[in-house]
Amino acid sequence: MKESIKQELTLKVKGKISFEEPLKKHTSFQVGGAAEVFIIPQDVADLQQLMGYLNKTGINQTVIGNGTNLLISDQGISGVVIKLVGGIDEIEIKGQRLIAGGGASLPVVAKQAAEAGLSGLEFASGLPATVGGATVMNAGLKSLNDMSRIIDKVRVVSSTGKLQVFDSDECSFGYRQSRFQRDDSIIVGVEMELKPKDKEEIEAKMKELITNRKENQPLKVPNAGCIFKNPVSDSAGRLIDEAGGKGMQIGGAEVSDKHANFIINKGNATAQDILDLIIEVENLVKEKYGLELEREVQILSG
Repeated sequence: MKESIKQELTLKVKGKISFEEPLKKHTSFQVGGAAEVFIIPQDVADLQQLMGYLNKTGINQTVIGNGTNLLISDQGISGVVIKLVGGIDEIEIKGQRLIAGGGASLPVVAKQAAEAGLSGLEFASGLPATVGGATVMNAGLKSLNDMSRIIDKVRVVSSTGKLQVFDSDECSFGYRQSRFQRDDSIIVGVEMELKPKDKEEIEAKMKELITNRKENQPLKVPNAGCIFKNPVSDSAGRLIDEAGGKGMQIGGAEVSDKHANFIINKGNATAQDILDLIIEVENLVKEKYGLELEREVQILSG
């Protein structure tokens, strides 16, 4: 990127901007190269202006949330990387309606909903995602709830900087998917319709779910959550485990002994180690069951 463009971005952006920012600081895997330009917009208007400029100049942009469902290559990402956490992360409750910025922490939103006696976000307890990221992938617990069941409207900034609003039925929600995985818009706000319920019941359910996560997932070491989507009527973790995948290791990356659908960074893994292990696990399951696992983790490069 030309120095003149970097200087122009510095003048245009009201929020935080840095250059050659190590992205391992912004992902739960704690791996990945640098962002050529890294920006946290101050607010929606700042993001709109930025997107309009990037569209006009043809500069590539990549959006990340909390980096918890993400594997970024060791080579890093060229162009501009945009993160909403620390900028567009406001939370507001109006009656049974909760409105949250795309960069708001999902567990914080769930906690505020519980304190207001509003049910529907219990599944989000302990999910280390942003509201925007969780909406993009329609995060949830298969046995309990997901984002699509509580979302009423989604506000986005388009690739040209235009503000748009989508009703829930326009979002093409499915199992771990939505329309926002296929376009260049950025989610800046989500309106959720929740239901009144006894506060103590909500908090008890949330506590139960958090305890279950701690007991069954390798939360004390760097990871990116579930690597693969669950096949219909089955569990990716069970398939990997029974195929002999637990404990498989490449470099500093290892299939967790605690949950086979998690890959952990033992402290010295590279992004390539993790990607190679993902491919190894895919081949193992395909050879054993003739089944192709579908990745849930997003892989970014270039």
